Amino acid sequence: MYQKQRFIILKSIKYSESDLIIHALLKTGEKINFIAKGARKSKKRFSGGVLEPTHFVEGVFSKTKSDLFLLQEAHLIKGFEKLRTSYDKLELAFYFLKLIDQVAEYGGLDSESYFDLLGNSLASLESIDSINNLKLHFEVKFLHYQGVLPEDQLYSEFLRLNIKDCEKLNYSKSHAQSISNLVQNHIRQLLPKMNN
Repeated sequence: MYQKQRFIILKSIKYSESDLIIHALLKTGEKINFIAKGARKSKKRFSGGVLEPTHFVEGVFSKTKSDLFLLQEAHLIKGFEKLRTSYDKLELAFYFLKLIDQVAEYGGLDSESYFDLLGNSLASLESIDSINNLKLHFEVKFLHYQGVLPEDQLYSEFLRLNIKDCEKLNYSKSHAQSISNLVQNHIRQLLPKMNN
């Protein structure tokens, strides 16, 4: 039985001569792995590099006997093309994807906040100048959703503002540095694999 859903591609891995393994985050927040047979050669079902990380796509897929879903076709909804015009922006986008890939759960249907955070962050990253603000804002919200950061006065402005409004964050360099140090420490403890 086929399903049609929208998702953000977290990772794309070459598999065999023409296939790809895709890690994706559904709108529900569930992480799912696909095998896209012939994806590296098919121009009809997977045209124009649609299966690249960061892409927001709509896919048609079915369950297999393994833990992989078979991706039949995919169509690009939003490619976040402007991210690919800046090395720093693309690097930060991949950092966001990696964080979400580490914590999103297979079969987990209660993590819609991760999908929203990731999608809004990628969209914001295309248009903003202050990527350091966005990085810190993303990290604070990410850790808050993980239940690691309490609703402390130190983070209140980050939690109150939407990610798209990260340029409105108003804090001193010393305040930013102290928050950044705390956040990085939490991320190292939460995701030791990120350091490898």
